[in-house]
Amino acid sequence: KVTTTNTTGGATVMGSFPYPRNGILKIDYEFILIFKKLGEAPKVSREIRELSKLSTEEWNSYFAGHWTFGGEKQDKHLAMFPVELPKRLIRMFSFVGDTVLDPFLGSGTTSLAAKELGRNSVGYEINPRFMAIIREKLGVGRGDLFGETTYEFVNQEAPPRSFSELIARLPYKFSDPHRLDKRVDPRKLKFGSRVEDGDTGARSELFAVKEVLSPERLQLDNGLCVRLLGVVENTACRVAAMEFLRQKTRGTKVFLRFDKEKHDERGDLLAYVYLKNKTFLNGHLVRTGLVAVDTSREFRLRRHLLQLHRQGSLSGTQARQGG
Repeated sequence: KVTTTNTTGGATVMGSFPYPRNGILKIDYEFILIFKKLGEAPKVSREIRELSKLSTEEWNSYFAGHWTFGGEKQDKHLAMFPVELPKRLIRMFSFVGDTVLDPFLGSGTTSLAAKELGRNSVGYEINPRFMAIIREKLGVGRGDLFGETTYEFVNQEAPPRSFSELIARLPYKFSDPHRLDKRVDPRKLKFGSRVEDGDTGARSELFAVKEVLSPERLQLDNGLCVRLLGVVENTACRVAAMEFLRQKTRGTKVFLRFDKEKHDERGDLLAYVYLKNKTFLNGHLVRTGLVAVDTSREFRLRRHLLQLHRQGSLSGTQARQGG
């Protein structure tokens, strides 16, 4: 997957090229995991077996440990794979007339491969914007040469009862032993990545500050606890610093920006916090002199915050002298 080493602008990601130590390793391949259900497989007729037969060359190529073929242009979907990939897997593990399931249909490549190989297919896709892409790829409405292909598109209706109630009735229910914090939505806290179609990475989710926990920590209205990156509490000014944050965040929304380190030792999000009007809250607080700058960790705006702290200290000294 050579395309994974390129940026959206076409440049190649090379890290510190041509010098050590931060060169970026190019992961230009993917793994295919194969699982097999227990039990007896359905019997097929001799005719179907012959129609599904692989040549010796195909068998040796498909069942080899490494595949090499061209990629797919990522123009209408962010994760399109070449049709050759599902074609090989369908040929390897199904007979003509079998039904192929793709639980993450995307642009419809799996259904296209199944159609071309004489298999049926069922696909699920939760993003309605991909419906037009799937129809176009499958040639729906353009007419079939032999008139044998039929399509059915079904929109799932809301269940009559809640999913939690239905799951509770099942004989087996999975319980997460780790109890991971699932309050972080990766589509809202993207940390700079693109995770959905049309996403430029520039969108910011706005939050209200529910509570000021300390001069370093804020609790947002979605329950997340955010630590102001680069800020260290000054015990002597704790009350004043917390009141400053309350005044600044009262009646407005904030958005977050992130650095390389995403969480602190307590698991709280490390973030640069900005008011809705783009006021840099971390820097504004540091400049007051009510807090210190965290020099125990490396972060991108460390030098900037130190400079703001010096400016604030200098202004305080001048004011005292003038008084």
